[in-house]
Amino acid sequence: MKVTMQDIAKELGIHSSTVSLALSESPKIAEETRRKIQTTAEAMGYRKNPYVSALMSARRNGRNPDDLPVIALIVAGETADEWKSRYNTSKFIEGCEDAAQNLGIRIDMFWVGEKGMSAERLNDILYSRGIRGTILVPAGAHREKLVHEWHDVALVSYGIYEVSLNIDSVRGDYYGNMESTLGILRENGFEKVGFAMETPYPYLNDNRWLSAYLMRRYAAPEKNRLEPWLDPEPSFDSFAKWFEQAQPDAIICVRPQRVLEWLDRMGLKVPGDISLVTVGTAVMDGEYSGIVENARACGKLALEMLFERIHHNQFGLVGSPHHITVSGNWNAGSTARYRV
Repeated sequence: MKVTMQDIAKELGIHSSTVSLALSESPKIAEETRRKIQTTAEAMGYRKNPYVSALMSARRNGRNPDDLPVIALIVAGETADEWKSRYNTSKFIEGCEDAAQNLGIRIDMFWVGEKGMSAERLNDILYSRGIRGTILVPAGAHREKLVHEWHDVALVSYGIYEVSLNIDSVRGDYYGNMESTLGILRENGFEKVGFAMETPYPYLNDNRWLSAYLMRRYAAPEKNRLEPWLDPEPSFDSFAKWFEQAQPDAIICVRPQRVLEWLDRMGLKVPGDISLVTVGTAVMDGEYSGIVENARACGKLALEMLFERIHHNQFGLVGSPHHITVSGNWNAGSTARYRV
C-alpha cells in the first residue's frame, strides 16, 4: 500500500500541507521540522510522485506542450466525437482544458466505445504510457464499459455514480437545482407545478430531482400536491391523462421538445396557457426557461481534484471518495411567464 502525505501527517500530528511543503524543501518550514518530516517519510516508505515532479519542472521551465505531463479524459458515447453535440459534456471538457492549461498539463482523449476497448485494457494502456490521472465522462452509450476495479491511476468521474461509488466525482447540484426551479416558479405565482419526466432520467442522478420535488410537494397545500408523471414508456396518451388529472399551471421536464409537441396537440400554448421549464437541457441565452448546469466549472474542479489525488499518491478506487456538486444558473428563456 502506497504511503501518502496524509499518512505522514497523521503519524506526526500535523497538517498534510506542512508535509507537502517540507518534502518540497520549502523555506516556509523550519529546517529542523523539514528534516524530521523527511526522515519520518523515508522511514515509512514514502516515495515522491514522479508525475508531480515532472509537472512542476515543466511549469518552471516552460517546456514544449508535447513534453508536458499527461492526464487521460475517457469519454463514452456512440462515436468518439458524440460529446461535442452534448452541451453539458462539451462545456465540462472545456472546463477541464482551461484547468489543464493553467496547471501546465496536457489532456489526451480516449473513447471507451472503440472496437475491442474495455476499461481493463485502458487501465493497462494508461499505465504503460505513464499516465497517472484519468477523468471519466460516462455520458451516452458504452458507459457500462467504464465499470472496473481501476488501479494505478487517480480517478475523477463527471456526473454519474454508476461507474463506481469509490471514485471522486463532480456534477451539477441536481437537488439544489430542482429546489431553485421550484422557488423561482413559486415567486412568479405558480402554485400547481407538475413534474413530467421519463422514468430513466431521475435514476441517473440518484433521484435527486425527484427527491427535491417530493419534499416541496409535501410542504405545499394539499390541493396543490401533484403526483409526478414518471413513465417508463412515455406516450402522448399517458401524458395527456396525467395532465387532465393534475391540471398544472407550470411543468418541469427534461425534454421540452417532446412536451411542447404534446401540449400543442392538446391545443395549449407555451407560455400563454402554461409555463414549461427544464432542469436538464436549458442552455444559457437559449429558448428554454430553466436551470443551466454549470458544467464548465465542474470541469475545472474535476481536474483540480484529480491533480490533488495524484499529488498525494492516491491511485485506484478510494475508501472515502469526495463528491462535489455545483449549483446551476437560471436561464430566463421564453417558455415561462414572469411577473413584471
